[in-house]
Amino acid sequence: MPASQLRTVTIIGAAAIPVAIARYVMKGWVEPHGIPPVLGSLLASLTVLLLAGMVLIFSQEARSPDGRFLVAARWFTLLATWIEFVIIVCILLAGRFGADTYYQGPWESVRHAFPTPQQHALAHVAGFLPKVLLGLALGAIVYGVERRQQRH
Repeated sequence: MPASQLRTVTIIGAAAIPVAIARYVMKGWVEPHGIPPVLGSLLASLTVLLLAGMVLIFSQEARSPDGRFLVAARWFTLLATWIEFVIIVCILLAGRFGADTYYQGPWESVRHAFPTPQQHALAHVAGFLPKVLLGLALGAIVYGVERRQQRH
């Protein structure tokens, strides 16, 4: 199972880079066409990518006869760490080059709460543990459902 989890984390982790780039580029494409900010933001969301990775990691581990929740939890935490690192680096790079990466609508509150890239990046650092704990809780549900299906 470790090779399968390594492959999943590597693929999802590698996908994070183009998704982060697409998120920035798509902002300029979707907003002028009247596409709602929520949809535009979700089309290239690293959080959605992490959620997909969480489902894959925990379901793969649960389907394995020798699979363990803690193994899936470690792989998920590794993936979450990488994705959060990508987010923070992108925030800081965008700030360094003066790029506006905030989507309009609900996300404008982030701009007001954290007006500098450094404050925004630090908010992501502070929010990392709750995000991982939520992912682990959701992963436990996925793991439990998959395990029950394996027994029947």
